[in-house]
Amino acid sequence: MNPNRSTDIQIPELHLAPMGHTVLSKASKTFHAFPRWLWVTTLVLVAWGATTANPILTPVAVLVPIVCGILLWRPGEPPVLVFACAMQWLQAASVIFYVDLYGISLSQAGGPEFERATWLSLGAIVALTAGMRLALLRSGPSRYALLRNEALRTNIGAALAGYLSCFSIAVLAQRFAWDIPALTQVIYALITLKWCALFILAYCIVEQQKGYLFLGLIAVVEVAIGLLGFFAGFKSVFFVLFVVALTSPFALRGRRLTVTLLLAITLFCMGTVWSAIKSEYREFLNQGTDQQVVTVSVDESAGKLGDLLSNLTWDNFMDGLDAMLLRVGYVRFFALTLINVPDAVPYENGALWAGAVKHVVTPRLFFPDKGTISDSERTTLYTGVLVAGEEQGTSIGIGYVAESYVDFGPIWMFAPIFLLGAFFGIIYRVFIIHARFKLIGTAIASAILIFGAYTIETSNIKIVGGNVTSVIVLGGLYLALARILHGWLTSDAK
Repeated sequence: MNPNRSTDIQIPELHLAPMGHTVLSKASKTFHAFPRWLWVTTLVLVAWGATTANPILTPVAVLVPIVCGILLWRPGEPPVLVFACAMQWLQAASVIFYVDLYGISLSQAGGPEFERATWLSLGAIVALTAGMRLALLRSGPSRYALLRNEALRTNIGAALAGYLSCFSIAVLAQRFAWDIPALTQVIYALITLKWCALFILAYCIVEQQKGYLFLGLIAVVEVAIGLLGFFAGFKSVFFVLFVVALTSPFALRGRRLTVTLLLAITLFCMGTVWSAIKSEYREFLNQGTDQQVVTVSVDESAGKLGDLLSNLTWDNFMDGLDAMLLRVGYVRFFALTLINVPDAVPYENGALWAGAVKHVVTPRLFFPDKGTISDSERTTLYTGVLVAGEEQGTSIGIGYVAESYVDFGPIWMFAPIFLLGAFFGIIYRVFIIHARFKLIGTAIASAILIFGAYTIETSNIKIVGGNVTSVIVLGGLYLALARILHGWLTSDAK
């Protein structure tokens, strides 16, 4: 059977392996059975964790992402829910492994509240996973066969043209988003179109096994644009490619696994280097204005970046590694919140989550006088520590997990997090499981969840408002244009 043949193929039980051999697929099973090597690795890490300075916390931290994967990974479908939980797990757990390497406990490193904040953060990820799993109940077998069938029938030239069009829309959206404050969120949602288009293009290239040069060039361009900007935007293209590489029943074996590991290692190294140079680089970009803006030309930015990279030493790299691990680690502000709430500041009894919901149902388009919420002011209030704010060109939040604690305390805080997980699971179910046009729906869900659900430090207002806006905008575009786009993508497919 030719894997590039553009016929309406139905593959309920048998699929083509990447090298063309027919094998029995596990895609008919709803949830994933992990390979033996992963279980062996997990057991080894659990055993090692029991010998560290955090003999209970470390093994539990090792097991949390495994639990997430067992409950959420549907073979052959994009593991975006697992990705979101895994990224949040990194923020909650990275500090555990960091202090383990130095042979000290979390309590010794930051006090008992530091350890307590870590336990509560890991519990929050489990609650988030449970909510996602609830939304997936009775969802039936994997839709891999339908998704792959559409990918094999898609014209890669049309998919490339779609990406270039969406890239242009994203550039314009970033340029003009703040010119119309009432529509800023809606315009920003259009930026997600680029990642939808990239998912479609990358997935079709991988399944059809042609057009890799296009994908490589796009990755280079996206990385270059990200490096020349103020933020670490280079990681976004890696996130999409990472999820695409895992969108297969063969994700954890062979070439798929190799590609995934290479992407992860490359992103890790780039993140470490970025952490080593970003302070000096950003100061050059904003010319000492302390604002999150670029005030120099592209040539000047590239020149400065080249100078910093050429002068990078091994000591700088290791300093960058420490800085990245401490930056990724989320629990510091949560620990400060535990010290301050409720002793100095009382519980809010749901006011923060109620405010997040109110923020969504009162869009600025119809309520132009709606006030703004400063993450930094909220952080200062609940941690008791003064942090940099808008005057310094930054915004620092305590994150939706800590806000849930501020609202409901250490037990009932998991209730809104569980509901948030269910909301993410519903997005997955609507666009991936039930959408008629699988490739387009899967791309929409992947783009929304990759960038809207992966940070534990995001405030509840932003995580709810941003995702609701993306669902409305992209869902509306799906309803209006999916049939037309599907016909265009599959026309003249070779």
